[in-house]
Amino acid sequence: MSNGVILGTGLPELPEELLLARDQGRVLFIVGAGASYPQPSNLPGFGGLVGQIYDIADPSMSEAIRSVTADGGPKWQDVPDLLNHEQRTELKFLCQGEFDVALGMLERRIDGDPSKESTMRRAATAVLSRTTEPNPIHSALVQLGQRYGQTLLVTTNFDRLLSEAARRLRVSHETFARGEIPNPSTSRDFGGILHIHGKLGWRKEKGSSLILTDQDFGDSYLRRNLITSFLYDAARIFHIVLVGYSANDSPVRYLLNAIAADERHFVDLKRRYAFVGCEANDERTGVEWQSRGITPIVYDKANDHRVLGDLLVRWAEIIPEKRNETSLKSYLKELGRLDPDSSEGAAARSFIQYYARRSTPSEQNQLAKILSRANQPPRWLTLLNQVIRDSARAR
Repeated sequence: MSNGVILGTGLPELPEELLLARDQGRVLFIVGAGASYPQPSNLPGFGGLVGQIYDIADPSMSEAIRSVTADGGPKWQDVPDLLNHEQRTELKFLCQGEFDVALGMLERRIDGDPSKESTMRRAATAVLSRTTEPNPIHSALVQLGQRYGQTLLVTTNFDRLLSEAARRLRVSHETFARGEIPNPSTSRDFGGILHIHGKLGWRKEKGSSLILTDQDFGDSYLRRNLITSFLYDAARIFHIVLVGYSANDSPVRYLLNAIAADERHFVDLKRRYAFVGCEANDERTGVEWQSRGITPIVYDKANDHRVLGDLLVRWAEIIPEKRNETSLKSYLKELGRLDPDSSEGAAARSFIQYYARRSTPSEQNQLAKILSRANQPPRWLTLLNQVIRDSARAR
């Protein structure tokens, strides 16, 4: 990855273009279920949510679901003791990862006509309301989502953990869902935590209907075009960054299809990114995202995707802003003590070059003072002057 910026040992490179765009208010993070996995949130992904919905709405299916999802378990057609053919068909779609289809069938089987208060939807609300504790990823994303003094984040999650993280960080934030969501704009007034798939009620705020079934997705993405229109406009204004998604998740298929479809019609789309967790030596998954028009930022997903949390938290800690002023200055001093031409200094050089390019003249002067202190390698000032000259020519 060219012009990669390294924020710490063991962390993947981030494209410098992405860091600069975030600092300029030109990035839109779209947050998925993976952000709510870590402790203390411990919320399930879409597949886990569906399993827990069945535990509540149709416990007779629970054992069958656990058996087919276990390692070495039977195939869906070989599971004994299901009550009827409808249940077996739902199990088939669950095994195929078509969770939205299974939920639609479950809702029709139990309740007949779908409604906001169906047994299935009440079960979903019960599962997702079990925790109100945000985790470090939520807090980091709220900090990274600051734009002109307010929070801008899009999420397909129903939980309100981003709102709770913003409240605890004491940053300005409003929350919108579905039809309430403002149209994407370059205006400084465009902001909010935007729940494009709906939101749960939280504190004194009312919730909205949730997009859970295949009919819900079809209505919102295809018939009404509410979400697709939002994404079309957003992708031409912002660099979209997906966080907490797997390419095989039902919501992601709709999301990626909407984003990729616009590529055929417009040449002014900004580069799009996704944080992609992979097994060691897995080259296929990154290519899969690349083939869908998304630039993957690949990381090792070992230890429950710990690297993703470490990377986002570290990025939030070094954002050049007033909140981080003391820690950032200390970090720059630490980097300045390294030899920029050494293997260890290469990571330091990537960050200092990024910081110099995004800084104002007064910030660059302050950086020069830090790098010219006694016992600092003189090569730093040469590099700094070169970056400043190159940036001036590029303007």
